[in-house]
Amino acid sequence: MNFFNTINDVLSPEIASRIALYVDEPNEKAHKATEAQVYVVFGGLLKRTTTEIGVDQLYNKIKRGHYDGTLVANLNTTLKDAAQTHAIITTGNDDISHLLPAMKSSIGNMVSRYANIRNSSAISLLGLVTAIVLDVLGRHVKEKNLDADGLAAYLFDQRDSFVNAIPEELLPQLIEKLSLHQIMAGAAAPAKRVNQVAATARTATTRSTATTRTIPTAVTFEPETESGDNGGSLAKWGVGILLLLVVAGGGYYIWQNTERYSDGSEEVSGTSTLSSDTIKADTVARSLAVPPAPGTTPVRAGAGVTPAVSTTAARGPLSAQLTPYLGNPEAPKGRVFTIPAVAFQPGTVDLTPASQGVVTELVTIMRAYPNAQIQLVGYANDASAGSAGLTNMDLSRKRAYAIKQLLLNAGIDNNRVDAVGKGTGVVVTPGDSTAVRRPTMRKIDLRVVLK
Repeated sequence: MNFFNTINDVLSPEIASRIALYVDEPNEKAHKATEAQVYVVFGGLLKRTTTEIGVDQLYNKIKRGHYDGTLVANLNTTLKDAAQTHAIITTGNDDISHLLPAMKSSIGNMVSRYANIRNSSAISLLGLVTAIVLDVLGRHVKEKNLDADGLAAYLFDQRDSFVNAIPEELLPQLIEKLSLHQIMAGAAAPAKRVNQVAATARTATTRSTATTRTIPTAVTFEPETESGDNGGSLAKWGVGILLLLVVAGGGYYIWQNTERYSDGSEEVSGTSTLSSDTIKADTVARSLAVPPAPGTTPVRAGAGVTPAVSTTAARGPLSAQLTPYLGNPEAPKGRVFTIPAVAFQPGTVDLTPASQGVVTELVTIMRAYPNAQIQLVGYANDASAGSAGLTNMDLSRKRAYAIKQLLLNAGIDNNRVDAVGKGTGVVVTPGDSTAVRRPTMRKIDLRVVLK
């Protein structure tokens, strides 16, 4: 079942008119906002299911909320009754507040500006669309008898349809608002809840068994009787003392082993990551391979020590900008650099031959500073020169991903590199005739997220 085809069938022109009438907005604007809320809710759920907690919460919400396809089957009749419609919106808003905590207001503001409707209308549509989306998913869960992991896998099966369906003007706002960078890059996957639970259960069983074998569960002492059987009493006291010694010995053994393994033999990493999403390799521009820079090896940075940079990297223009900054612990993170001398064939994601050297140089820098994390920001204004159907936003995003893939091919950890596209870089506010139109851009910027 294609989720978005199903949603389009549910939100028929008749349904769309009834929704517009309820929120008291023009049909065209209400339809635009309703469509945007579908992408918002679906994208938020997609992001949510990259964690085990999110998978469980979504599945439980569908089951406990009795979302099984009944709502969408009777939607036309339901929307004729204002009281029933209000009840659905209220329930949907409660559900989205639980699934996407503290985001309802910001989502409402975003969609309100996007579709040029009142904020209250956007919030009402968010509640209604949430209920519809959950009901469509619930129907699929019921028909296919899916568990929580099956539902998460189904959502990710729709990722490509989701990416292709989002309107171009909504896409950058949606990515930023919901932090969908890894999902858009194809570098995220649903959390594997079942395997994790089984592993936890096995671990708990093993620990329980080990504990009961080494430490007695209880030590008891019998009071001395008046029968005069002093020998029996002494024997009982002797057993009690022996058990105490066993417990003490076991405790000392455990303490000794704890000390042995916690005195510095375990390495603790202080590196933060760009995202907690489960990582897969990007699928963009896999044919663009960059060999590791000759004569360079990764340098391990010690506490308070600035890693040395190879002479190969030091000769390049990118290194001349980056190495003084990365090597200065006082310089704040977040600075943006334009990657020099990097260019693509017009309208494509193919690097020019002269650009390969600067990418190799970037690989060398990333190896020399293993704690550094970066975000590649692409801009493009030449989409019309390439294949049909590719917009400047698409091209800017794919070019940034292409550079990222080159770094991954060279052995740089996926967690250290993020990639986004900004289109031409020009943002035009509808109706603002006083805005000064900036020139379009074609470049790749590098923002240092962590040093």
